[in-house]
Amino acid sequence: MAYENLTDQHWAAARLAIHGAFQEGVGVKLSRPGELKEVFKFLDYHLGLQGAGEAHGSSIRFALGGVLAKSRGNRPDPLVVKCVKKFDCANPSFVKGVRSILRPTNHITLRGRAVGLIALIFDQWFDSPAPVMKPEEMAEFCERLAVFAIDDVTHAPHVQRRGVTILFGMLRSPEWREHIATRFWSMLAYCAMADEEQESFKWCLRNAIELLEFTRGLPDGEGLKWWYGTLWFHYDKLDTTIRDEVERIARDMSLGDGLSDLNLYHNLIEQEVVRTRQEVAELRNEDRLDRPGIGLRARLIALEGNYDRLGRITGRRR
Repeated sequence: MAYENLTDQHWAAARLAIHGAFQEGVGVKLSRPGELKEVFKFLDYHLGLQGAGEAHGSSIRFALGGVLAKSRGNRPDPLVVKCVKKFDCANPSFVKGVRSILRPTNHITLRGRAVGLIALIFDQWFDSPAPVMKPEEMAEFCERLAVFAIDDVTHAPHVQRRGVTILFGMLRSPEWREHIATRFWSMLAYCAMADEEQESFKWCLRNAIELLEFTRGLPDGEGLKWWYGTLWFHYDKLDTTIRDEVERIARDMSLGDGLSDLNLYHNLIEQEVVRTRQEVAELRNEDRLDRPGIGLRARLIALEGNYDRLGRITGRRR
């Protein structure tokens, strides 16, 4: 689709084709880069119309369903990632269109797929040389994101995974982190779902002290509560200086009102230890020595170490 040359009739036919290909139960899979590129062109055009006030939510929903269907598990499909990197998802009409479909009045599936799209393109939005939104638009966007992820469907694992991916992306940006909605910080309870290969995740742990200082300056305490808990969850990945600070804070907390938060972190890590042990137990013998199997067992050892370290401070040992 060279869409600058298409007429309204062409676009009407394209919408019919998208509905037919990606409606629930049809099962058409995008398998070639050219196909994905065409769907992103379709999305770009219709998100522009949506942002301008036209109603194309159903077409966008089906097209996004086709793209997101390729992303199963913890990481997106490499073909989708490659296509996203080559497509300008930060142009103003695209951004405005995505913002518009996050309105709480829109269909929950449409909003969910928009969140899935943002989790794919977050680097273009949150690691951009210039902000893709004005400050007031960022604040509105973050609030709508929190409404969807926290108020509407917080218990869905794919929403938890996408939400925490977006949150790590925002934390990396000095402009965006200022606008994180108070209750959206609790997405960090699912920090175990974060893709540890993402640069935003690595940046946040490398700059943990900077983010601690930032969250200490927030008025409600939620940012500090959940960011500090994240550091215990990933204690094994921190350098020595940051570990010393994390332990010092925990010792101070254990002597006062902070013990309940430390116990919360301990319980969350314990839940992940139990879940990971089950995954390891279910590995077939031939899978235990391949790269994913070795990585899973190494992660279990690290989590158990983090759990025990925090337990020494709280007095809860295995």
